[in-house]
Amino acid sequence: MVPLTSELAPTFFTAGVYVLLGRFIQIFGRESSVLSPSMYLWIFCTCDVISLVVQAIGGGMASSESNNNKDTKPGTDIMVAGIIFQLASITIFLACAADFFRRVLQRHRLSSMSSTVVPLMGAMAFSIVCIYIRSIYRTIELLQGWSGYLITHERFFIALDGAMMAPAVAIFNFIHPGWFIPSQKSVSIDIGREMSPMSSEQHVFHEA
Repeated sequence: MVPLTSELAPTFFTAGVYVLLGRFIQIFGRESSVLSPSMYLWIFCTCDVISLVVQAIGGGMASSESNNNKDTKPGTDIMVAGIIFQLASITIFLACAADFFRRVLQRHRLSSMSSTVVPLMGAMAFSIVCIYIRSIYRTIELLQGWSGYLITHERFFIALDGAMMAPAVAIFNFIHPGWFIPSQKSVSIDIGREMSPMSSEQHVFHEA
């Protein structure tokens, strides 16, 4: 069986991504997101915890039944339900993150943003996509069962699990939030510069 610990590390890491997105929302303003910064952490971390608990219950049941040479399907079904719930949660988060990027790009030009904010936003987007691909793989893997094609062929685990999570984490070693996160003041200055030409044009228009 796939150990539950393979789900723990991504869960803790996605919590950091939730916090990072919340920080961006604080910088660009509440209007840049459908949810408040704190809601991302509370809603999606809660969903991750629920998913892990359900998977742990199902995995424990399946393991116990397997040791007793009994039917492991009930426990496996519960575990699959937990990971499907996790995939649904990440899908909703991905939609919220995409909406955040859309709102920011509609309101601000990339050239007007801080020189560090664009790489960090790109790193966050890259990490989210990698985690999402890995979540899809894990869901399909468990849906096929313990003797399914994906779970019995290690190359898929390497390519769609390890090879997804490694860059999702490693990218922040090079684009570290502690180094790249801009202050709200610096972003406000950049936004002010972006709006200045527009304000001048409006001023001339009103005088005319």
